[in-house]
Amino acid sequence: MKWNVEDMVKKTQPNEFKRIIAPVDGSAYANKAAKKALFLAKQTGTEILLLYVVDTPRLTNTIPPDEISRVWFDMLRAQGQKVLHDVQKSAAKMKVSVKTKLVEGIPAEVIMKEARKDDLIIMGCKGMTAIDRLLMGSVCENVVRHADAQVMVVR
Repeated sequence: MKWNVEDMVKKTQPNEFKRIIAPVDGSAYANKAAKKALFLAKQTGTEILLLYVVDTPRLTNTIPPDEISRVWFDMLRAQGQKVLHDVQKSAAKMKVSVKTKLVEGIPAEVIMKEARKDDLIIMGCKGMTAIDRLLMGSVCENVVRHADAQVMVVR
């Protein structure tokens, strides 16, 4: 069943969800999802959190950092700050107040850990390459299957 955001606004009960979480990564799909999240937040007066996860490998905690990895992580963090800033600018144009959070970790795990049962996660799908999805599964797929919160997928 396909829903558009306007239909969801009409059918949303007051207090059905307390917060919208919009994971962003700079991809076209994430940007499209963020726009829908901002629209829904504006229409419902719901708090919105823009979440950027610096995708760190599982081995980060076991391998000591070196100069190259520090530079790499600094670049990824800077990219995340830029993505969050760009979406914040869109929110400001729409007069929507947002909170932002930049976290290091495995994206699906961080998103699910951040979300509570009474949250709505609005996320884009297809942010990864086909090979990444084949090897690791997509972040979107993992969140949809395992999150306790409601999830809206935007394509």
